[in-house]
Amino acid sequence: MPLYDYECTACGHVFEVFHKIDSPPDDLACPQCCAKEPKKIVAPFRTQFWSNFLDTMEKKVNPHKFK
Repeated sequence: MPLYDYECTACGHVFEVFHKIDSPPDDLACPQCCAKEPKKIVAPFRTQFWSNFLDTMEKKVNPHKFK
């Protein structure tokens, strides 16, 4: 199950929730103030692949930096 970020519309608290992709969670409440219906936040997707790709390209373009 994926991890989703939510922000409470009442207090602004940001929290994470595990739930299935095809079924949004019902009765989701803020863990801090118990307000209902927080909004989903689009979180950046992070991978190690992109960092490795950039390092490899940097070594090819500027090999003198890595001697």
